[in-house]
Amino acid sequence: MTGFGRARGPVGKDWSAEIVARSVNSRYLDLSVKTRESEAELEPALRRVFGKHFHRGKVEVALRLKRTSPLATEVSVDEGLLQSLLGRLAALSERYPIEGKLTPRDVLAVPQLVAVETPTDSFSAEDVASLEALAGEAARAMLAMREAEGSAIAADLAARVAGLRTKASTLAARREELAKSLAANLRERIRALFPDVPLDPGRLEQEAALLADRSDVAEELQRLQGHLDQFEALLARPPASPGKTLDFLTQEILRELNTLGSKSRDLTSTREILDMKAETEKIREQVQNVE
Repeated sequence: MTGFGRARGPVGKDWSAEIVARSVNSRYLDLSVKTRESEAELEPALRRVFGKHFHRGKVEVALRLKRTSPLATEVSVDEGLLQSLLGRLAALSERYPIEGKLTPRDVLAVPQLVAVETPTDSFSAEDVASLEALAGEAARAMLAMREAEGSAIAADLAARVAGLRTKASTLAARREELAKSLAANLRERIRALFPDVPLDPGRLEQEAALLADRSDVAEELQRLQGHLDQFEALLARPPASPGKTLDFLTQEILRELNTLGSKSRDLTSTREILDMKAETEKIREQVQNVE
């Protein structure tokens, strides 16, 4: 399911952050978190928050972190080296016409004499907690957008399942008619193949009964109705993540329709079943997008 979420705010005392999250359709959860190398230790916190809110979809999370208070820069001078250098200059100035003094520029030009160090960024538990709260805000914003799309998908699925139920009821109502039609067709075929052979009515009825039993779809229709009942119940009162359950039920519906198609001996019924399979495939494509 598609969605977008954004959240901005302070992170601890020294930072401000913006978290941007996007999601598109995917059968499984594919979570990608983008941070700078210096902020890599914050990635697990973002994964933890978004992994708790989402179970399907390709989700991309981007963190933009900015320091609001400057870091204290430390300047260190190697005094031992400086003393050695000054002593050496003083000794040389007695032997040669040079001054034994150093200007600040001279000091800065000496390698390894002056070091300017900026401490690396580190994040406290308070910083991480603030970031998780901000990530939760972005996740909920994206979740609200996905839920709005989910409501539209649920309405479409409900209409399609209602159509399947109507067609299944039509098939169930024609069971007795189809059994009689099979018996009549059997008699006509035997008479056409053996016009001069007298027919044994008892044996003919027995064969017709066996053919009707092999072609009976009562069990398949009952299981199909059960799957449709479960599907509609999930749409009416969905759990936290119904997508995978709906996907499984769709596969079971297709399984029953395949069995119905293999047992069908009637052109009208075969066409109805093919239409139901086509509709179920559309449902299957749609439930891939459901959380």
